[in-house]
Amino acid sequence: MSPATTPLGLTRLGCDVEDITVTQGDTTLTPYGGGTQGSRSAVLYGNATRDVSLEVRAKILRIAAHMLETSPDDLEITDGMVSVRGVPQSQVSFAQVAHVAYAGAARLPPDIGPGVEAVTRYTAPPITWVNACHMCTVEVDVATGQVQVLRYVVSEDCGRMVNPKVVEGQIAGGVVQGIGGVLFESFVYDEVGNPLTGSFVDYLLPSAAEVPIIEYGHVDTPAGTNALGVKGVGEGGAVASPPAVFNAVADALAPLGVQLRGTPLGPRQILDALAAAGH
Repeated sequence: MSPATTPLGLTRLGCDVEDITVTQGDTTLTPYGGGTQGSRSAVLYGNATRDVSLEVRAKILRIAAHMLETSPDDLEITDGMVSVRGVPQSQVSFAQVAHVAYAGAARLPPDIGPGVEAVTRYTAPPITWVNACHMCTVEVDVATGQVQVLRYVVSEDCGRMVNPKVVEGQIAGGVVQGIGGVLFESFVYDEVGNPLTGSFVDYLLPSAAEVPIIEYGHVDTPAGTNALGVKGVGEGGAVASPPAVFNAVADALAPLGVQLRGTPLGPRQILDALAAAGH
């Protein structure tokens, strides 16, 4: 099985995903971590994982070839078993390879040290951002200044999707952040600079009642900048949502001659803008 054509459910190593244990947040193993900001998790950690998996795979093949007295080029890996291509009965398991690697040093090839561990570093290319288009429909009550988001649609292309649920979660978080930034959130100070929005009683955040069901349209175009073909998806929800919401409100009020020039667009600001336009 070629690493480039690994089917869903199998790892680059050639074993089932269920056989993999991921340890994260353990400072005894990874004493330093830069965080997940900048939409870089899939690009950086995904490609680093791919690269280190291929290094481990290559070492497994070298050890298995020595055990089976053949060339690594004549071997294939399927479901955690290393076998001679065309002779499936001539095979060894990952467990057998690991036993030799860690407990049978005398049976290792002379140019390979014990163990099958690998460490690698991956540097992301300059641009791996998502492409996205946002469409928003709102209704403005000119009597109360209340804005209701009726429909929100996002079409994004984050390259090859690793986990659609994570992608949609990233988009949803960014969209809700944009709705909040335009319609609800605002820092207010008194005349001497004291903050008047020091708690969530005064600093408003959108809740499930103010956010519509977000509709998603996925476009899957593998990125040409990295081997996995992934792009960072975080900006796909966060960057376009504020202008989409703002422009939807502006379009709704444009027939009344209202010109909006800033945020937030809460009821008070909407009513003031209507009054300035003579309504």
